[in-house]
Amino acid sequence: MLTIGELAAKTEVTIRTLRYYDKIGLLNPRHYKEGGHRLYQKEDVMRLQQIQSLKLIGFSLKEIKSLLDKSSVEQETLHIAIDSKLAHLKEEQNSIEKTISALYHIKTVTSNHQNIDLRLFCFVLYSLLWNEREKHSESELFIQSFTEEERKKLDQQYFTLYTELKYLAAKDLSPSSSQARQLYSNIQDLISRTIIEDKFSPTSLAISNEIFNPFTEKELRFLKSLSEHQKDQS
Repeated sequence: MLTIGELAAKTEVTIRTLRYYDKIGLLNPRHYKEGGHRLYQKEDVMRLQQIQSLKLIGFSLKEIKSLLDKSSVEQETLHIAIDSKLAHLKEEQNSIEKTISALYHIKTVTSNHQNIDLRLFCFVLYSLLWNEREKHSESELFIQSFTEEERKKLDQQYFTLYTELKYLAAKDLSPSSSQARQLYSNIQDLISRTIIEDKFSPTSLAISNEIFNPFTEKELRFLKSLSEHQKDQS
């Protein structure tokens, strides 16, 4: 016979769960020691294994209790539960694979930076994981199609340029400086290689979603000043 602690250790079920199963009549020990301590026999262990198996494929404890009162179950009953569990697991698998891919992607994107702006980092990672929820409508943006490797290189370039923009904004650099003008030109060039439509400036693209962008108000003002200076020079 096994004590409740021994059964818990053997089956990786918590003592609390075993006590609850006893309380609801799902798994009652065959014997009790003096003082009310539970003792489980081989048959109890087998029943617990059945409970674990049926719970795994999605049956509720109430359903399991009803099923275990029978010696056999119709195939359809089990196959419906199995198909439902498989669908759920495949959905989880897809989500895990997407997360793994995004983590490798962001690791590559940030590989050339010792100090990483946290707001920019979270912006990129969030866009990778939840881009389907947040992506712009077709009427707003027309993104070129890229391979995974091309997307990584582009994101690396965006990350580097946006990191530089944040650095220059923090230094209150004049938009007329050669460094600022070169930065704006580089951002424009990158956008032209990313967006099909030519109506987007770095500023309009950055604020096209006011909630979902990696810049502070100060950085957006700096970017806007670069855009205005560019217009004045043209």
